[in-house]
Amino acid sequence: MPAFKSPLPLPTRTALLSAVLFFAAATAFAQTDQPPTDVYAFTDSDIAFLKHFSLSSLSPPPLSQSNDHADDLAAAKLGKKIFFDKRLSRRGRFSCASCHQPDKYFTDGRARGVAFGTGRRSTPTLLGSAWSPWQYWDGRKDSLWAQALAPIEDPVEMNTSRTSFVRRVIKYHGAEYQAVFGRLENIRQLRRLPKNATPLGNARAKKRWQKLPAGRRHLTNTVFSNVGKSLMAYQRRLRIPPSRFDHFIDHLQRKNSGAYRAMLTAEEVSGLRIFMGKANCSSCHNGPLFTNFEFHNIGAPEPDPSRVDLGRFSGIAALVEDEFTCLSAWSDAEPTQCEEMNFLKRSGPELVGAFKTPTLRNIAATAPYMQAGQFSDLPAVLAHYNLPTPPFYDREQHPNRPHFDILPLKLTPQETAALIAFLGTLTSPYPRRDFWWNADIKD
Repeated sequence: MPAFKSPLPLPTRTALLSAVLFFAAATAFAQTDQPPTDVYAFTDSDIAFLKHFSLSSLSPPPLSQSNDHADDLAAAKLGKKIFFDKRLSRRGRFSCASCHQPDKYFTDGRARGVAFGTGRRSTPTLLGSAWSPWQYWDGRKDSLWAQALAPIEDPVEMNTSRTSFVRRVIKYHGAEYQAVFGRLENIRQLRRLPKNATPLGNARAKKRWQKLPAGRRHLTNTVFSNVGKSLMAYQRRLRIPPSRFDHFIDHLQRKNSGAYRAMLTAEEVSGLRIFMGKANCSSCHNGPLFTNFEFHNIGAPEPDPSRVDLGRFSGIAALVEDEFTCLSAWSDAEPTQCEEMNFLKRSGPELVGAFKTPTLRNIAATAPYMQAGQFSDLPAVLAHYNLPTPPFYDREQHPNRPHFDILPLKLTPQETAALIAFLGTLTSPYPRRDFWWNADIKD
């Protein structure tokens, strides 16, 4: 009899197994409704469970099948230069770092991203994104290298054309590019590319793109996609410094009572217990990055009822049409290696209005919150979770009534304050001497 072959991709099967084990441990942690007299007293089972949330338990980023240069140091250094280089955008005004600001934990502190225009959604942090199989709030990109390409041509972000961008990369970073990706035999063709030619621009830009010989379009796309791969290599080098929470858990593992009691206040530890227990936040915000990278509709207020945001539903539509996926000609993977794309869930009511669970790392320092900055602070977020409103529904705009994925927390004011205090312990110190975080630290 042939061996049974699961219809689920390996990452999904692994995630499901981890989820089963995780929830078994979480249930054990939350068995007791009343906290112990000593809030710092944890059972051995509690300690084993909490270990899964420490950065000490974070494995390296998963291997990238679609990017052979994902862990190439030289590619990462090139990616860093490109990440901070404003000269590559239209009029030299913006870089990747303009919205993903290191001192704001690679966010921008705005409700919605602002560059050449104002985007529809907020700027998510880059920290932890190397572990996610999907990028953006709606998961419309299946890799960091594909995601890195989108803002370049977006009219409200870097607002440049594909050919103009490639010309500038060759002008300012040509030597480093060739050192990583190999000598360009046709570099003169790249230097002579027409300005403002792109398959994603206005009618005139698209016409210029179509007039380019096929070989030149292919060469342009090769360099363009390789730049995305170098940016991915850079982002995979970004490490999150341990927070007070991580030090607390690490001391707790060693049962160093004096050290872990000094690390968090009693209120913060009470908030930790609420997070893992009564509030059940860990059902979605789990693991060292405090996210399951899944998509949920939590009923956050609709920013624009006249133009509803369909979230993952629209993200899937964009993903299947994207020219830079794992299955594309620019990917380094074999089609059979693209498990997430091959087993992609393409329809279902649970996709409508669902957004990716954000990491809670540095959450207290990265307001405002939700996909369009609907909540200005953590008390507003907790007020929504305490008494959530059902998702907005417009039968003219929605393909079906959205799922509602949360239940009221019913926390007291004291419990809410403790939970917010705990979230503050997840803020990492800014690593001023970290080469990858700081543009002014030279190689």
